[in-house]
Amino acid sequence: MAELFSVNEAAAIAELSPDTIRTALEKRSVTPLHKRRVGKAIRHQFSAGDVLFVKLLAEFPFPLSKQDKQSLAQILARGNRRASRWSVEGADLVYRSGDMHVFVECKTFRQRIDKNLAAFRWGRRRIVSSPDVLGGEPVFRGTRISLQHVASLFRKGVPELQIVEDFPSLSARDLAYARLFSRFGEKPGRPRSRLVIQRKHGTV
Repeated sequence: MAELFSVNEAAAIAELSPDTIRTALEKRSVTPLHKRRVGKAIRHQFSAGDVLFVKLLAEFPFPLSKQDKQSLAQILARGNRRASRWSVEGADLVYRSGDMHVFVECKTFRQRIDKNLAAFRWGRRRIVSSPDVLGGEPVFRGTRISLQHVASLFRKGVPELQIVEDFPSLSARDLAYARLFSRFGEKPGRPRSRLVIQRKHGTV
């Protein structure tokens, strides 16, 4: 069964605001294959490829045509190696038009998404809830440490070293998930890096 994420989860993993993803859905820039009905509402569900695709769209330094967006969705979200003038070379994307080749370096973005996905998967296994522990509030398994409390410390900008000192029983992976969880529904700060794009003429 495919691993799927809600809008808030996809936003946290992609380090975007949920509103950025909702706007992309409204404009049909992003069209996840999976959705489910909750009452009268439709809830979109994102694959890991969808998350990578929406991250790329958000960070692209100039507007893309509808055809380019569709082609990139075929590659990043659907797993194709080539679509129209776009193709995959290693971790990067290449756009070809005549003798002009445009290289979009994606390694950093792929690594960041993979890191956040790993933290998310760890948290799904690590966080538990029981009526007998803190009234059912989600905690780290085997502890009485509230996930929400640790996440709130990250939101407040408390240095991670201080959090480690306060909660020595939490592992690095626990803290990575708490940091990710702290972004659920939050507006992100400035992106840490932008896409690197190189243009080359002639045969490569």
